[in-house]
Amino acid sequence: MTTKQALLNALEQLPEQQLIEVLQYVQRLSHAQESTLPTEPDQVSDPLAEFIGAVDHGSLAARLDDELYGS
Repeated sequence: MTTKQALLNALEQLPEQQLIEVLQYVQRLSHAQESTLPTEPDQVSDPLAEFIGAVDHGSLAARLDDELYGS
């Protein structure tokens, strides 16, 4: 007997109120699992996404000393 089969058999024995509680618990587990899954950063939620690789494509710090120290 698989775990799923055993769970279904146990669920068949429970009264309706306890089934509701089990359902709520399973939904919380599912939601917690979704929120802990790693997600890829997208440009909307990651403000640094536009700057990744910027140094490779130009001089990000060009004349930075002039701007900071007025030289």
